[in-house]
Amino acid sequence: MTKNSAISRTPRHSLTGFWILWVGLCTAPLLAYASPLWQNILADTPIADLIWIPILAIGWASWNLLAVPFEGPDDSELDAILGISLAAITGLALVVGPARWPTAFVFDHAGLLLWPLWILAMTWLFWGIGATRKVLGPLVYLLLVWPPIFEAIANATQTLLVNWAIRILQYSTASFGWIHAIQPFGTFNVAYGHIEFPVIVAEACSGADSLLGAAIVIPVIWFLLNGRWQHKLYLSLIALTGALVLNWIRLIAIVLAVHIIGPHFTFSYIHPVLGFVLFAMLTVVLIGLMRPFGLSMPSPQENRSIPHAGVGRLIAAILLSGLVFYLLTPLFSLAKGSFGKPQPISHNALSALIPDLRGFMSASVYHANESSILGPHSATLADMYVDTHTGHEALVEVWSAANANMLAAYGFHNCLLYHGDNIAAAQSFQLIPGIVATAYAVTLPANYVGGPRSTYVDIEWTDSVKQPDGVRYLRWSLAAFPASAPSLASSSPIRLEPLTVSEAMVAPRTHGTWTGAIATTKTNLITMAERILHQSLQPKA
Repeated sequence: MTKNSAISRTPRHSLTGFWILWVGLCTAPLLAYASPLWQNILADTPIADLIWIPILAIGWASWNLLAVPFEGPDDSELDAILGISLAAITGLALVVGPARWPTAFVFDHAGLLLWPLWILAMTWLFWGIGATRKVLGPLVYLLLVWPPIFEAIANATQTLLVNWAIRILQYSTASFGWIHAIQPFGTFNVAYGHIEFPVIVAEACSGADSLLGAAIVIPVIWFLLNGRWQHKLYLSLIALTGALVLNWIRLIAIVLAVHIIGPHFTFSYIHPVLGFVLFAMLTVVLIGLMRPFGLSMPSPQENRSIPHAGVGRLIAAILLSGLVFYLLTPLFSLAKGSFGKPQPISHNALSALIPDLRGFMSASVYHANESSILGPHSATLADMYVDTHTGHEALVEVWSAANANMLAAYGFHNCLLYHGDNIAAAQSFQLIPGIVATAYAVTLPANYVGGPRSTYVDIEWTDSVKQPDGVRYLRWSLAAFPASAPSLASSSPIRLEPLTVSEAMVAPRTHGTWTGAIATTKTNLITMAERILHQSLQPKA
């Protein structure tokens, strides 16, 4: 036995513990990114079935690792170098991504696309690079977990499938007097006792999610099972047809349950759970049909040699996984208004986002369409807040864009470079947990050579809202000159929340000093910015 192949005829309990640790370290760091999967496991949308993809992928990879013999020992040092390097690079992208590219990594779930790379890194650390060919197929399959893929397929098929489902329900219940179709199309009145309740067959009931759920298992059938390709094709067709038929049975069962036990219990318990139960039943049926079709899983090898990670590689894997999991814990509780959790509001008007502040009156300064710069559906609005007692004023500007990347490209630094201003000091902090802001002391160019230079204070932050016509990403600026800035001396002292590690990696660098009137202005404007942020994110107009 070599130092690089320490498991041969490994005791079952030792190999089982080793495998459980590998599964845990492959999964735990991505739990935050995978939250849309397990949070929507009972949802009536295609995303509900995506939870099966990582389960099947890891199960498929596990079978290949444990059942198929390795060709030979790897170089342990090379396994460690490559595994640690890939884990570090992937982990850094997972941690920095939500702060640097929040729209892609959080709102669009792009972090899930890095899951295969993370599993590959853990595989190299645990089993060696020789295991790559065993997990390559499952890891490619795991890419299907990205929600936009299945959402696009569902959107393309739902209209046709919902018409089928409605026709089937109409035909199967035509002879019953307790149900009859009404307008609009897809609506049925179902009698419960002496009362009729409307039941609507929406697009979510089309069976697209069931069809996609069945499609999820087809790659496993084709690439994991042994047997003739014709029999694999038959089993795949049964899976797809069975998914549609079971969804039609589900619809009939739901309306029957409304008739017998009433709508409250039906839609509270039966409706969300029945689809999940029927899908599990379909899986059992497919497994039962494997033997009649001559399909089988690869037989485990009795005399197998499985590479074993040394203590150093195991410690490295545990530390890297634990660190990434810890740094990603903020994703479990995103702040409202963050790019990953846009705050729903009931209006589309940009002007309605700038709130009225007690003690101030506001006057419109300008409004501009920014579509040529920030893309379609973008605009800029500026108002002047004037203290009703002192007449001191602060300018608030808000840029709204449908494309977060375009908004980021025209950030504060780019504006300063364009205008020739200089940043004398900067300090980044959390305006509220999850919303990063930066205070700047900006020195303007002199009006003439050798002339005096004025300095103003600017507070910048970004957030997002979900308006009736779509998500909008907002960049705010609140600025004032110290000599004419509003004074909020009666406000309680503020305590700036420090940045998280991932936020600190991408936030503007803190530098310079804040003294005298500049520091006082910064404090007053941060207090105003907190009030503006809280009020602008109120769900009511």
